[in-house]
Amino acid sequence: MDASQIDDKQNELARHTVEACQNAITRALEKPAQAIGLARGLEAALDTLQLVGREVARGEAGMPAVTANAEALTRAALADVLKLAGRSEDALAALAAVEQVAPSIVPMPAPATPGAAPTATAGLPLFSEISQKYIDMRIARDGVDHPEIPRLVLRRQTFIDVEGDRTPDKYFPSDLQDFVNKMQHFPSNVTKRADFAGKSTAEILEANKEFAIAPPMAKKTMANGYVANVKTMMRHGMQDHKYRDPLAGAQLSYPKAYLPSKPREGISVEVTNRVFGNGVKSCLLDEAMFPLLGKLTSRRLGLLTYLQGSDIRKKDGVWIAQTNGIVEVEDNETKKKTWKRVPIKTEESMTYYVLHNFLDEIGFIEWMRRQNGFVFEEAHHHPDPSKYMSKTMQNHLKRCGAKGGEVFHSLRGDAIDGMRKQKVDNRARRLQAGHELGDEHDKYGFRALSAEECQRLANLPLEDGIDWNVFKGLDFDAMARRRRTRGRRPKPVEG
Repeated sequence: MDASQIDDKQNELARHTVEACQNAITRALEKPAQAIGLARGLEAALDTLQLVGREVARGEAGMPAVTANAEALTRAALADVLKLAGRSEDALAALAAVEQVAPSIVPMPAPATPGAAPTATAGLPLFSEISQKYIDMRIARDGVDHPEIPRLVLRRQTFIDVEGDRTPDKYFPSDLQDFVNKMQHFPSNVTKRADFAGKSTAEILEANKEFAIAPPMAKKTMANGYVANVKTMMRHGMQDHKYRDPLAGAQLSYPKAYLPSKPREGISVEVTNRVFGNGVKSCLLDEAMFPLLGKLTSRRLGLLTYLQGSDIRKKDGVWIAQTNGIVEVEDNETKKKTWKRVPIKTEESMTYYVLHNFLDEIGFIEWMRRQNGFVFEEAHHHPDPSKYMSKTMQNHLKRCGAKGGEVFHSLRGDAIDGMRKQKVDNRARRLQAGHELGDEHDKYGFRALSAEECQRLANLPLEDGIDWNVFKGLDFDAMARRRRTRGRRPKPVEG
């Protein structure tokens, strides 16, 4: 805004906003363990503000679900930032005093675009309309602040910019290949780079043609992100408008410029022993027990992060765990309790999984069941617990010598491979790991493990060559109280 047009109330709000950001930096310096959580909290608010600014700037072409709610979205994002102010009540009062905080929608004429004008077939909507309805559906289902929404908006717009806006019957599989070819110069993390701010898709592609500004995106991002999203949006109107899927059967060849994905690989026995041993020596509950749980349950780290004591019960003579899809969480600043969706990837992630008897032998199951809330409570002091633990675990593995494709997810893969070696049935393996069931035959009957399978999984032989004894005799209460510090690793707790 023009500084001369800012009134006293707006100036007061700006002052509190700056103070909140400075306060966050000070807290991060004083308590480095909170730095990642603070940064991610601010990043979420910034993403929302950027989405609002971008869509409002597009005028009538802006996404209606965003432009119509621009004021509410902007206020919610600013409120999240202002919670970090020294006097949060005064800061929120300053926000309430300002009548309008969102940018105004200014009707703008559609810019002239190179190439042919949009072509349409009577009775069929353009891709822009179909894809917009898909995004509106996702917003209604998941919420406008869902992290996937900005990505869908970006990918939709790049496809329209590169291939033009047409009715579905005017697109062909060759258009998708052309999109993949031209987008090979599109940079990774484009929304987070100031040097591309305000530029059109064509300008970004031209500016980064020789990758002089930024490296290209990964092939996996293009294939599983951009291409997959465009296909899904293209199909969204098929039932209502009775058209064929124009991109069905597209056989795509990806240019070599796309960065290849680093293949995952199993973790060696030597590294596994260091991960287990150093985790226990750290006296940090997460570093000690997350790798063990991943190795013995084959469940995703994101789901394990939300494990609560009340999730554990006995069934068919063994201990099982089943994380609820919705959990109650408490805001670290306001202490207000709200309900939050657990990061569940498939329906099968909602099924129970067996806890190996070794976890009972070392007393960890008994300790977990005593917890009134999250087992790994420290992780939930951060805005995004699963992402925080993912980064924490990967750093832990690297310190223990993990290289290349050895990641935390590899422990899960090792567990699945171990079940395969022990001749555990494919359906039982998939249910234990929380994977989607395979063919239709697997989906008949109860989507749960049988009593015999539960007993088998709870008593699978432990892998040879690994020192499992490091987990015996641990003081889990002391480990749960331990806090991560910057610099040198914490010294082991005596006794």
